[in-house]
Amino acid sequence: MVLSTLSHTCSDSPQRSKKRTRAIRKRSQPGSLSTMTRTRIVLILILGFGCFAGAPALGTDPSPEAQINSPTASDTDAAREILRAAFANRYEVNLTTQIELTVHSRSGQQRKRTLQAVTKVIDHRVHSLGRLTSPEHLRGMTVMMMEAEDRSHDAFIYMPSLDKVRRINSSQRGDAFFGSDVTYEDIEHQTVADYTFLKFTKETRDGEPVFRIHASPKRRLNYDRVIFTIAQTDGAILGAEYFKRDTDAPYRVLSAPRNHMIVSGGHVLPTRMKVENRIKGSHTEVTLYNLRTDEKIDDRIFSVRTLESRRDLPGKEKYPEDEPFEHTYP
Repeated sequence: MVLSTLSHTCSDSPQRSKKRTRAIRKRSQPGSLSTMTRTRIVLILILGFGCFAGAPALGTDPSPEAQINSPTASDTDAAREILRAAFANRYEVNLTTQIELTVHSRSGQQRKRTLQAVTKVIDHRVHSLGRLTSPEHLRGMTVMMMEAEDRSHDAFIYMPSLDKVRRINSSQRGDAFFGSDVTYEDIEHQTVADYTFLKFTKETRDGEPVFRIHASPKRRLNYDRVIFTIAQTDGAILGAEYFKRDTDAPYRVLSAPRNHMIVSGGHVLPTRMKVENRIKGSHTEVTLYNLRTDEKIDDRIFSVRTLESRRDLPGKEKYPEDEPFEHTYP
């Protein structure tokens, strides 16, 4: 399994990690979007429509997509701002939640993982912790990801069986997250600076008008290009399709159905997602329970010391690990 190999392949010493992580400053930014920010997102979406006024309207275009294959500078700017607002809505929020990962293999076998997760925006940078609560043989394994000032990510994993903290290096970012079809890249804070924009399309999916933003990563990653599906009404990310070089069909597909989204703290957030790996023939269902954006989160928990001490994460006293999750959303 991928996680077992991490203990042998991750590099850097915990002592060096301690120094780096203790430098985290206490000043933090609120996780919810302010009224001004929400207004800005709405204006961005409206401007996005205006920039493409020359394209055929959705109601009159006989093709499934109204395409802009060679975006102009204004097209690219509009796509960038729409995606920027979508990323802010999805990632730049303080939250606590319990997550259930149900992995379905090609042969039909199922494996489940449950974990506690905490995310906080500190100095405009996203910090996250995820601790496995089941199965029993993996219980206590914890991953911490911290966005650096240069927008790179420091990632560490605590292995309770070894009582050691290991660094996850950049070559492992495409690895499976706790043995699922989710990758470490999927849970990192995405920014528009990470992408070059290729094409912009508009269409209707499941009766909802959406933007389809085609982009390629500037860094060398496991995929060559991606298509983000963004709701035109509120900027929610409804899906992403990842392609290998010189292929027409995506090899990985992420989807977040509209009927499993909630509004909390000024953000539109998914409580259920599906991640398909079409090369492996497997998929993972991701369900978020008891998602809260009003929990008090101490900046100091995002440290190697927290990993080593097995300190309780926010929300544990309300939703003990030994009790089954209560599904509070439709």
